[in-house]
This record gives sequence, structure tokens and C-alpha cells, in this order.
Amino acid sequence: MAIVKMTKFNLYTFKEDLPAVLRRLQSFKDVHLDEATTDAQDYIQGAAMPPEVQKLDERIQSVHWVINRLESYQDKPGTLEDLKTRREVLSLSELNAKAKTVDFDPVYAALKRLDTAAASYENRIEKLRAENNEWLPYKTLSVAPEELKALKRTAVYLGAVSARGIDGFKASLRQLDYPYETEFISEHGGYEYMLAMTDKDRAETFADTLRSNGFQFQSLELSETVKAKLESNEAQIAQLNDAKRGLDREYQQLAPHLDGLKYYYEALRNERLRLASAEKGLETKRMSVLQGYVETANVAALDKALANLGPHYIEWEEAKAEDNVPIKLKNTKIIRPFESITEMYAIPKYGEIDPTPFLAPFYFVFSGIMIGDMGYGILTVLLCLILLKGFKPDIKKAKLITFVLYMGISSIFWGFIFGSFFGDLIPMKAYISPSEDYMTMIAMCMLFGVIHIFFAMSIKAYMAFRDGKPLDALFDVGLWYMALIGAILTAGSGALGLEPIVGQVAKVVMIIGMVGILLTGGRTEKSVAGKIGWGIYSLYGISSYLGDFVSYFRLMALALSGSFIAIAVNIIVRMLFSSGILGIIAGILIFVAFQLFNIFLSFLSSYVHTARLTFVEMFNKFYEGGGTAFKEMMEQSDYFIYKEDTYERV
Repeated sequence: MAIVKMTKFNLYTFKEDLPAVLRRLQSFKDVHLDEATTDAQDYIQGAAMPPEVQKLDERIQSVHWVINRLESYQDKPGTLEDLKTRREVLSLSELNAKAKTVDFDPVYAALKRLDTAAASYENRIEKLRAENNEWLPYKTLSVAPEELKALKRTAVYLGAVSARGIDGFKASLRQLDYPYETEFISEHGGYEYMLAMTDKDRAETFADTLRSNGFQFQSLELSETVKAKLESNEAQIAQLNDAKRGLDREYQQLAPHLDGLKYYYEALRNERLRLASAEKGLETKRMSVLQGYVETANVAALDKALANLGPHYIEWEEAKAEDNVPIKLKNTKIIRPFESITEMYAIPKYGEIDPTPFLAPFYFVFSGIMIGDMGYGILTVLLCLILLKGFKPDIKKAKLITFVLYMGISSIFWGFIFGSFFGDLIPMKAYISPSEDYMTMIAMCMLFGVIHIFFAMSIKAYMAFRDGKPLDALFDVGLWYMALIGAILTAGSGALGLEPIVGQVAKVVMIIGMVGILLTGGRTEKSVAGKIGWGIYSLYGISSYLGDFVSYFRLMALALSGSFIAIAVNIIVRMLFSSGILGIIAGILIFVAFQLFNIFLSFLSSYVHTARLTFVEMFNKFYEGGGTAFKEMMEQSDYFIYKEDTYERV
């Protein structure tokens, strides 16, 4: 339950041996390479990015594109056993061996050819559909448009006018002093489609009149009837769709290559990471220097793993907090899912305390209170167990699912205490009813707040003692304990039924604590005015504790809100159940939909507000964070689970 102890190393090797060294470091996996630095600027300099990296980037993008394209054509697992075995566990050497058997280029070329053909078919289909949309309003026209164009004495125009402007259009035409004719064809999409005709010697004048009155001309370049054209286009579209379906079969024939491509993709990503790691080092004309960190417990194993390589030299030194040491957290299996909360706020610095084991029990309890429903908890626990046991998720997803599982377990307990099972679906005895025993709930929230905040302050005191600063523990924690406990007992001794002497003693203790804070709050300042000013400011901070304690009322508020929503849904469902079979069906649908929504809302609210209590009320008492995460020399995979190679561990 701590931050893993690290050892720093400087690794010196000949430049020609660097690739082999990097391969061995990567297969070891648990190595973090840092940006190497030196004071000797005249003969040693930073290494350059290998030119192969850019080519690898392009290759990786191509492989990733192929994988994404083929995944939709892969047969989906049909049984639970299929899902269990989807994520393969293998080492880097096993991955590379499988990747070498993959011939990527023919698959890539075939997929590009198929995509080009599919795009061509799709473009032709879209063009035909556009033609159909253009000609559809003229479907009832009984002659070919080009026949109208070929008339010798009559000028014929095909087009449309907006339905909103048709009256104005007709009125304008009635003002003409020469013969004309219009014939309505159809109305479509807010337009009236028609033929407009006049003598050929007035064709240009008539066309200008039509145009100025909103007439939209349609080309007459069609040698067959519109109906025949539409039927011909539909036949071509059907043929092109058949051709596209034929391509789908060819796509499916490429899908069996997908598993091999995943090996190839991950091997390329790890190769890219290994080659790019060279840029973090330093070099002279003949030598290369790598700087990094390894777990102290793995120093001997790493030294042995590098033993059979070419000439090299390693300097080991104990990691120091000022070195910006990468952080790896080590917690028990039960505590590990709560690491995501710590990481979401900030990774601890080296030498700082890992807050995960301390936040975990509070997060567990608080989240359960905010959800507060036994049925919600049971349903969530069952779902999480199915996901964990049936789908074999990777480590990151498994931690998240286990975290939600813990929230569900806590909800079961507090739902039992509150007597809530999907609201009031099943009548249960409530040992504490949030809606009725409100004074008990308020007292419980305040008690949890005091315990939570005082516990966080005790961690700060421990860190001061650990760092050899006992007076800081007294001034920054002890005096605050006196002031806060004294204030609480002074204000609440009567309500708690304590003897009057308790309140009097508490008042004295409070005054001593407040005076101590006033005198020591600015002790690091040099001037007297600074000491007094910061002392007053520190004492003023007691007002912020009132807001901190009030924040814990959100435990009660969220427990009530989730319960009231569940009860309201149940009331509606019971009303529907009394109105016959249709009401029963509607009631079941409403119950399932809204209870599931309330579960989601309750868990989301619990997650957010418990995190808020952790970050604001707890962490600001002792925790700073700002560390750098330990990054292994292996890319995290979406497809496989990596294990260490065996040779360096024996």
C-alpha cells in the first residue's frame, strides 16, 4: 500500500549495440526511460529521432486503417466461451514471432482495390439517384423532352415555379400581349412543375419573362420518356447494388487476416516505441547513454537480463524526490480499483504518501449512502460479475468494473439500512429512513464529515512526523484539532446531553487552539507584520471548515433524491397496473426504463459527488500530487494482454 520504490540507472553502451540494448529493455517491460541530461555540453549531445520512425508511423496508420475496415466483416463471437477467449495473453517475443508470419501488403492492396471499386459504384449510384430526383416530377410527361426541343414552330420550356409564387407568376404572364400556353405536370417538394410554350419567334422574350418571374428551367437533353429514364436508372442502381454486395463477399474473404494483422499492428507499435526511445538518450561519436528507472526489487533481474549483451556499463543510484521519479502505485487487490480516483486528481510525487488506501473506505461508504437502494445494488453487482467472469476484460476495464461493483455492494448494505428496494417496490423495515429520520441523517452526515476531515488532518500530521517536523504536526494539526473539537463541543454539548463542565472545558480548549493558530500561522514569515497578518488569515480559515462540514449533507440529499424518483416511478406503475392489460404492459416498460435511468443517474451522481468530497474536503488537507506516471516500454494493447518474457526473470 505505497508508492513503489525506484532505482535510477545510467546505461552506457556502444552506439552499434544500442538497438540490441533497447530490444532487451523492452522485453523486460518494467523499465521507464527518462529524458537524459548532462552538464558536459562540449562532447555529448542529445540523440536524434531515428528516420525509421516516420516510416513506421505511416505503416502503423495503414495497418490500423485496414483493421478498422475489416472488423465490421469479422464473424462476431456467438457464445460466452468465445468472448472469454478473445483476449490472448502473450509475451513480446511471442507477439513478434506471430507478426513475422503476416504478409500485410497484399491485404492492403486488395482492400484499397475493393474500396476504390466500392467508391466507384457508390458514386455512380448517387449520380443516378440525383438524376432520378431531378426527373421524377416530370414522370407523367408522355413524350421525350428532346421531342419538345425539336418542334419547328413552337418553343417549349420545361421547368418549375415555387408554389408560393405561382399566383404572381400567372398574373405576370397574363400581362403578355402575345399567345402562350402553360400546362401543369405535377406538384412536388413545394414547386409546381409545368410546360410553358409560345411561338418560336418570341422564344427569347418569353424565356426572359419566365426567368424574371421565378421560372426554374429544366434541361431538355433526354431522348426517351422520363418514365423510361427512371426505370432504366432504377435497373442500373439495382445492378450496381448487386455488384457492391459482391464486393462485400470479397471483403469477408479478407476478414480471416484480421487476427494476424492485430499481431502485426501491435508489433509495429512496440517497434516504434523502442526506436523512438533512442531519442531520449545522449550520444557521443561512439557511445550512447540511456537514463531511466526500474523498480528497486527488479534491479538484479534487469542487470542479469543485460548481462549477455555487448560491452556496457550501468550506474545505479537511489531515486530521489527531486529527480521527478516516475510513479507506480502498489496496492492490494481490494484497494487497486480506487487508484483511478487518485489518478483522476493527480498522481502522487515520489516521497509523498499514496492516498488511495485512505480514500478507499470512505469512498466505499459514501457512494453507497448516496445510492442507498438494495435493488439497485444487487442488479449492479450481478451485471459487474457477469462482465468480469464472462467477458475477460483487460486490466484497466476490470479495475473500472470492480470499482462499480464495490459501489453496488455498498448500496446493498445502505439500501438494507434505509429499507429501500427499487424505492418501495418491496416493503422493508427501515432502520434509518432518510425521509423521516432526518435529524438522524443530519447527525450521521455531520459525524462522517468530522471523521473524514479529521482523518485527513491526521495523515498530514503523520507526514510531518515522518519528515522529522513534529512542531509542524503540532501547529498545523494539533492546534486545529483543539480549535475545531472545542468549537464543536462548545456549540453541541447541550444538544448532546453532556454535562455543563464539558462545554466549559471545550471553550477553554477552543480558545487555546485559536490563540495558538493566531501565533503560529505566520511562523515562516520574516517580518512581524507578515507573521501577524498570516496568523490572522490562518485563523480566518476556520470559517472554511464550516463549509466543509456542510458539504457532507449531500450524502442525505442524494439518498433522498434517488429514493423519491424510484417511489414516484412505482406510484405511476401501480396506477397503470390497475387499468388492464395495456396498462400492465405500459407499466412494465415504464418501470424498466425509468428505474434503469434512475440507477444510472444515482451511480453517476454518487461517483461525482463522492469524488468531490474526496478531492475538496479530504485531499486539500494533506495531498499535493503532481507526479509522473511510470511508463513501461510496451504499448498498452486493445487486443492482447502482455506478459514478461521468461529469460530475464530466471
